[in-house]
Amino acid sequence: MDTTRDLWLLVTRASVGVMFFLSGWGKAANPKRFAADFAAWGIPEPDLASTATAWAELVLGALLVLGLLTRLAAAGLAVTMLGAIYYSVWPAATEASTTFTGFLSQFFYSPEWLLLLVLLALAGAGPGRFALDEPFGVEARLQRR
Repeated sequence: MDTTRDLWLLVTRASVGVMFFLSGWGKAANPKRFAADFAAWGIPEPDLASTATAWAELVLGALLVLGLLTRLAAAGLAVTMLGAIYYSVWPAATEASTTFTGFLSQFFYSPEWLLLLVLLALAGAGPGRFALDEPFGVEARLQRR
């Protein structure tokens, strides 16, 4: 077993999990503000979508911190990032750029893109040894399938 790899997975998983948990907390604490943002971005059913996003970020962020159902939590949060990219990042990059390279610069420098990549890496790599998935045997069950 690679302790260094497991430590980096712990640091990455916990950092991203805390970030999403706090983001979800902010959305849950100010639901009208975030529903208005979602409406401005053209997200259908903004009240429902902002509430669902807040709870997804809270719960899935906490699961990432704990390292419990890590692959599922990371994949679920990756879906929220795809939504953010589709409704917010892509239109903003398109509007702000007059050239293709300008668009690429705007798009690839967005935090949502970076978070999507990190979440996909966590979904692929799993939680590492320092996670609750380990004592509950979640990873062992997944590997048997």
